[in-house]
Amino acid sequence: RPEPKKHSKQQRSKVHSFSHSAFVSPEFIIKSVKLFVHPAKEVERGTNLTLTCNAQVSHTGGRLPQYTYNFYKNFERKALHIQKMDAVEQVNFSIPNARAFDSGIYRCELVIEQQNLKSQTESVKVKGLQVPELIVDKQRVSEGESVSATCRAEEEKGSLQFSFKDGTNEVHRESSEIGHVQTILTFHSARIARLSCLYLINQLESNISNVVTVEVQGKKLVHPSTEVIEGDTVQIFCRVDSKFQNSTFSLKLIKGKDLLKPDMKNSNYSKVVQATDTGEYECRATINSVTKTDAQNLTVKELFSKPILTITPVGVFEGQPFTVTCKSSDFASERISRDQVKYSILMNGQSVTLGAFNGEYNATASTQTNGNYTCNAQANNILKWSQLQIFKAKMLVSKPIIEVVDKVVLDRPFKIHCRSEYGSFPINYTLIRNQKPLNQILSWHENDHASFSAVISTKEEIQDYKCIAQNSQNSPPLMSDALSAPVIVPVKKVSLVVLPGPDQVIEGTDVYLICNAGIGTPPISFKWYRLGNNSALMSNTVQVNNSAHKLPKVSSKDSGTYYCEAYNNGIEHSQTINIKMWSKQLDYNLNYNANVCWHTYGTLVVC
Repeated sequence: RPEPKKHSKQQRSKVHSFSHSAFVSPEFIIKSVKLFVHPAKEVERGTNLTLTCNAQVSHTGGRLPQYTYNFYKNFERKALHIQKMDAVEQVNFSIPNARAFDSGIYRCELVIEQQNLKSQTESVKVKGLQVPELIVDKQRVSEGESVSATCRAEEEKGSLQFSFKDGTNEVHRESSEIGHVQTILTFHSARIARLSCLYLINQLESNISNVVTVEVQGKKLVHPSTEVIEGDTVQIFCRVDSKFQNSTFSLKLIKGKDLLKPDMKNSNYSKVVQATDTGEYECRATINSVTKTDAQNLTVKELFSKPILTITPVGVFEGQPFTVTCKSSDFASERISRDQVKYSILMNGQSVTLGAFNGEYNATASTQTNGNYTCNAQANNILKWSQLQIFKAKMLVSKPIIEVVDKVVLDRPFKIHCRSEYGSFPINYTLIRNQKPLNQILSWHENDHASFSAVISTKEEIQDYKCIAQNSQNSPPLMSDALSAPVIVPVKKVSLVVLPGPDQVIEGTDVYLICNAGIGTPPISFKWYRLGNNSALMSNTVQVNNSAHKLPKVSSKDSGTYYCEAYNNGIEHSQTINIKMWSKQLDYNLNYNANVCWHTYGTLVVC
């Protein structure tokens, strides 16, 4: 008969609280109500969730009552789902295509007439949020004009709180139950506005949407602009009155630590400037060991900003499409239009967008697309480079290998390892037995082993175990072969046999103590003992289930009580046998025949 199941303190507390909640009537008893979540309590967005309410009900028979199942979320008093059935002890509540809104604490309840009992609570977490999309009706306005901006995340459910941002500043916040919000944004100064949005749900914040730039043009002034912009030719003059000039006279142009022009006496300094040329310029004149300086600041406005290289989506697996984008967010609209900026994308120094300058490269991830990506933007002979980004496609996990770590002994816990030869981390491993999931482990790196504990009661049960590996929600999980490993059966039914019989031993003859293990996996070690001695008479290890110890030419001092011990990964003692030595003078009375007579006992041949 199986031993009663032991409960932890927490489990005993739950059992106690459930038993007090049960209402007993003469006709029906709701014994227990349990809630199960499939496939797991923590899943990625888009997973089909199933909540199963399982009940045990005892009744006297006869009329079958109507069962009412109520499903609750986050301890709300109103049921999330109600299902009425005719005496059915298990119902399912499905949540297809789960979203973050579906995260929460669930429980179920069974109601039969005047009785009711609630299950334990289960916490469900749905990971991952849709990246919102920002759409504006126009991208070029004048000062004081407005744009209509819409932020969309229509794959999500529930109340979403949308936040609109201009750069890092939040400019509008609004909640919506329909997955999108539309608002009007007004701009009061000439600039390049960088708009984006995000949303919050269940205290989770989504990633930032795409960034949309809006060019806000200033009103034209009546006086001409004196602003220097990249690509302009700037001339710098250094002048000293001629009456101070002599043969020792020198005139230099310096910017910080750089000596730009060592001789400014006969020519000017001219350069097509870039934004990096912004700074203080100094004219230094030396006459008869006397030095005079004059300095002036130069500010060079960017013609266009340094391009930003982005690779989307993040974490692309081999065989999936990805996009590389190169864009400059700001540009001097008084000199160039946005379309005049030409972009080139390069991988490992080679262009992948020959003949195309829109700053977009689409490809399918593979080992051939892995590499170092960078891009440049060019307009009016000004060339700027983005930062380098390393792209490496993630590798789908291979068919997992299931194996045992050490020995497998019946009825004792042993460790099972599940691993894949290749695949990008993290990898989710699930141990299953007879197609039912037992446990999950998320492995984050190569040395992070997926190790599970298991117990079997028969040799055949070793093949009930398999494991599943998955590292992408867009690809099906892979299942290992069945677990295969030698199973050690601990020794049992150990017995001791004495040849000749314990009451037929004559002094001066040989006695054999045969130790036999009725059950047990070789190799088996045997030891023989005599009561009163702490140390073993002999020990040996054999590849069969029995072994013999010989007591040669026994005498009266060999009389005593003997037993043996057998052990592999289990240990067991035989019964004790009392051996009494008879004198040779009694040989004729016993009619003992000491002639050689062979007898087979198991695999041992004895006399």
